[in-house]
Amino acid sequence: MCRDVQSLGAKLFAVACILLSGAAMSEARPEDSPSAALPAPKAAENRLLDIAVAGESLVAVGQFGVILRSQDGDTWKQMPSPVDTMLTRVVFTDAQSGWALGYDASILQTQDGGLSWMLRHRDTTARTLYDLLFLDEHHAISVGAYGQMLRSDDGGQSWQVVESELIDLGMHFNALVRLGDGSLVVLGERGLMARSKDQGRHWDVLDFPYEGSQFGALAHGEKGLSTFGMRGNVYQARNIDLCPLIDIDAWDPYERVTVDDAQQLAEMGWQHAQAEAKESLFGGLSIGPHRALLIGVNGIATVLNTETGKLRPVEADSNETLSKAVLFEGQVIAVGRRGVSKLGPAP
Repeated sequence: MCRDVQSLGAKLFAVACILLSGAAMSEARPEDSPSAALPAPKAAENRLLDIAVAGESLVAVGQFGVILRSQDGDTWKQMPSPVDTMLTRVVFTDAQSGWALGYDASILQTQDGGLSWMLRHRDTTARTLYDLLFLDEHHAISVGAYGQMLRSDDGGQSWQVVESELIDLGMHFNALVRLGDGSLVVLGERGLMARSKDQGRHWDVLDFPYEGSQFGALAHGEKGLSTFGMRGNVYQARNIDLCPLIDIDAWDPYERVTVDDAQQLAEMGWQHAQAEAKESLFGGLSIGPHRALLIGVNGIATVLNTETGKLRPVEADSNETLSKAVLFEGQVIAVGRRGVSKLGPAP
């Protein structure tokens, strides 16, 4: 039974990337040199994986290396992209400086708000990257599938493979989050969660109470964390220092067991909530003090109160799978299986 659940988790992880696995076969290239993305006039209506605010503009990325830019959320223009493989994540550190990443461990950089992009890293033998976090101006970490973790100590100009026992577990790293106290948390499939207090050089595995995959997380306060993922499960810790650790040698993905008892969960430092529709949640967005909007499969949307840990379902005006969303000029703008969706004001 446990293996069946984890198999389902692996399948949902692929859905979390909006059917990335299916695209991988058609987009993979045997050549060592990348090909630039082709023009795609209807790209804003097709599979997009992530969206970010870049000053007064929006930038979205998705299948076949597509990079789109908009100044109003309605009209989108495709920007030149040096790769034609799936891009899974886009991150801006300020209005001009941004990064996109995806298949073949590709990492792209822009220094003009997303108008032009340079390829900074690519390895056709490596796995897909799913998230990136700049720790400061010079140091950054990127994580991805099957334990993929890269590190840069020169502002993203070059990237090196990180080696550790955590990476050796071979689990997908779905998201990387920095808490208010500066510590890092990486989370992924089969209940894997680990914390670093030294900028990612060493990791301690947390005894997370859920056996399924978590696809994202939001930090709050100094040591608070809310995670969301498979089957609409949401977990919240007010102080992650109180969450127990587990010896990495004792962590077995097929022996993980979900803790349902509220008292036992509290003793482990966690609180559990589940979305009413029980659809997997892929994206999270802070929409105000103690409030976050979570979105996912079939257009599910729910508001999380990070103070009480309670969920409130809301109408998202979409029945398509949504992956990520941002607040832009008072509107929630999301991307997903059918491209860009304007969901209206924050609920």
